[in-house]
Amino acid sequence: MMFLYKLLGKLPLFILYTLATGVKWVFYYVIAYRKKVIVQNISHSFPGLKSNKINDLTYQFYGYLTDQLVEFFYGASISKEEMLERVEMVNEHYISDYLQAGTPVVLVAGHQGNWEWAIHRLALSNNLYDVVYQKLNNPAFNDFTMEVRSRFPGVTLLEKRESIIATRDRKHIARGICLAADQAPQKPESAYWTTFLNQDTAFFTGMERFARDYNYPVVFVELIRQKRGKYIMSFEPIANPDYDNLPKGEIIERFARRLEKSIIKYPEQYLWSHRRWKHTKPENILMKW
Repeated sequence: MMFLYKLLGKLPLFILYTLATGVKWVFYYVIAYRKKVIVQNISHSFPGLKSNKINDLTYQFYGYLTDQLVEFFYGASISKEEMLERVEMVNEHYISDYLQAGTPVVLVAGHQGNWEWAIHRLALSNNLYDVVYQKLNNPAFNDFTMEVRSRFPGVTLLEKRESIIATRDRKHIARGICLAADQAPQKPESAYWTTFLNQDTAFFTGMERFARDYNYPVVFVELIRQKRGKYIMSFEPIANPDYDNLPKGEIIERFARRLEKSIIKYPEQYLWSHRRWKHTKPENILMKW
């Protein structure tokens, strides 16, 4: 399988996009890949949306998903020059100013745009970044994914289970700590709950605990596709250090509101196939801060 993965990564992007267009049609019309989950997520997030609009958005999402998939494989061979040309960074100074002063920064993002290309683009900046990732269940694909993500220097990959200890050990290094902060927690009773896209939604508290424990600023990252193969990654501060007077949960709340705003504007670019709302809000919530 590793040979096949690498072979796909060496194909020209226009061929991969042609392949993606065909896979999109198969996903939607033939195998209905996670279609029930996608339609349910979209309809609950946009309760006023008519069925034909839900179907249109579902089809658009399949196009985004399959493009992202082939772009991931293309990341195995993409050159530094092409990556710099395909992903434009805006307002990185919000991070650079802190790092130059010796203060690490927590970067939070949702599953939108192409987060795999975001890793490459961050690696090619003048700043250092730690990227916290979730190990994949398939060993061969996990190994290939790690190989692709490590192509360029400048990022350190931290497996999620080791990230707390690694963050403590690396606190003397001025770097950005990158978190995909919209994943569904496995323990809903210890999560932070809020209304997100018209639904009760659980969020990990790790983002806020990182920031409070080390007094790090928090910056929202938005990666949006402008057209096929072209992205803009922008940065926006959502919380500054000195959190004594900030209510617990406020940092997560600000992240949720900012991500929600972006999803509403670019709905086809969010990962609707993920079972984001698989938990029901428990009666007793015991958040671990």
